[in-house]
Amino acid sequence: MLKKRALVLAVACCLEFGLQPASAQTVTTSFSAPVPAKCRFSKPARIVTSLRELPDVAAEFRRQKLDVADVGEKFIPFDVEDQKSKGLPHRQFIRAYVFKDKTIVWYYRGGFVTNFHVVELRMQRDTMANAPLLLRLTGRTLSGPPCAATEAIVASVNGGQGW
Repeated sequence: MLKKRALVLAVACCLEFGLQPASAQTVTTSFSAPVPAKCRFSKPARIVTSLRELPDVAAEFRRQKLDVADVGEKFIPFDVEDQKSKGLPHRQFIRAYVFKDKTIVWYYRGGFVTNFHVVELRMQRDTMANAPLLLRLTGRTLSGPPCAATEAIVASVNGGQGW
């Protein structure tokens, strides 16, 4: 009974101050974060605007069990799931930049705070001596303003501490 009263009080306070209860956040909630139209980098890169154009990146995300929706596809932008959002990924591809020696991918990561994640992939060999070169995540990842994060990765910054 005490828990029920606390819940009613919490909802009443939220409504009194104009806040929406967390259960109102669903896939149908409009999520929008401004994506920079252009970025300038110290090295030339080709822009890719769909994950479908990067099957090797999509394969690496699947290998790492990172479910990523393509641009425009539904994803869960918040940490609340309901029947409409069941089975949808918590990530959405935004854009990628293909540099001479690496590919840098931007995606939204949904959760309590939805933000940009910027990750690096490079051509690498797996552990076998004669293994083919495959595009693999390097572990270099940054969150925050995507243009600045991309330039930091291009400059070989290894984590959030260095930029």
